Order: sequence, then structure tokens, then C-alpha cells
Amino acid sequence: MQALSTPAPDKEFGRLLRQWRRTSDIKQARLADILGVTQATVSRWENGTQRPAPLQYDLIDQMMTRKRNFRLDHAIKRLVMHSNQRVHLIEDRSHRLLCASHARAQEWQRDCTDLLGTSLWQFATPEIATAEKSLHDLGWHEDQADHLTFETSRRDGAPMRIVDSFILWERFFLSDGTAVRLTTGFDQAPDHLGA
Repeated sequence: MQALSTPAPDKEFGRLLRQWRRTSDIKQARLADILGVTQATVSRWENGTQRPAPLQYDLIDQMMTRKRNFRLDHAIKRLVMHSNQRVHLIEDRSHRLLCASHARAQEWQRDCTDLLGTSLWQFATPEIATAEKSLHDLGWHEDQADHLTFETSRRDGAPMRIVDSFILWERFFLSDGTAVRLTTGFDQAPDHLGA
């Protein structure tokens, strides 16, 4: 994809944006979320009836020229959603739910679509809270550690059912730079993964 060195004419910018977005398999709504605008605004940009503000233009230019692999992001989410394991993906710092497997939804005894974008921190067990506090000392946010396994207590009722005895957290980044945490639950200690 070619770089946008100077503000392109509206129609040409819109054509390039639409082409890049489709090639990258990004929906207008997702791009709108990333840029903090509405889907209708992205549509107007692509139609050439409106031009992005300079800051938004710069962000779009960076996204288009860095060749981020948004298709890989979608593949990760698809793998999580179709996993047979109890697994979910959250934003690392905010704990907002991005997606969950069917097995996780069964554990939680609820439709996960209602929880998408909601912070799961409110449902943390005491052990999850303790593990979260330990992340600073591990250098979690400085990329000195990328996984943590710990034991947790089960909970069979409100506010959310948790059947995991052990939890594995794995930290990585999506193509837009968002740090995410893959959370996998186990009935027994996952000795093959290392702590």
C-alpha cells in the first residue's frame, strides 16, 4: 500500500482508505473504534465527502504504511472463539473482554456477547487479584514476562461462575499495538507450560 505523504484529494484518499481497509479485512466499525469516530464518519471519508482531522489522518497514514496484520488479529479471535478449552481474550490493562470460547461461555452460564467490551475485573477472585498485583514485580508491562500460571479458587455462584483450578495468562500485542491477555483455565496444573 502506498504511503500518504500529503493530504490526498478527498476522492483519492477515500479510495485508498477503502482499498486498504478491505485488503486488511477491517470493518468500518472496527476502524471507527480505533480512531474514536463513528462508522458513518469512516463511510464519509471513503466516499470522499469528508476529510479526516490532521491527527486522524496521521494515524490512518501510520496504519496504512506499517502493514499491520489485522487479518492475524481476526484469526486469533476466531481461534479463541472456536477453541474447545475455557479461554477468553481481554485487553491487558482494562480487562475488557474481546472474545471468549463457547466452553468459557458455558462456564460463565451467560451469553458472552453481553460482556463484550465490559471489564471482567469486577468478577475477579481473590487469587486473580493477587496475581494481578504481582504483575508489576514480574515486569509484565515492561515485557520482562509474557505468561503467568497460578492457582485460583472456584466459585459456583454470583457474580460469575468460575470452575478453573488453575489459570494461565499469556500477554501479546494485536496489530494496532493493543496489549492483550489470553486467559486459559485448567482443572489441573498445566505442568507442560511452565510457570
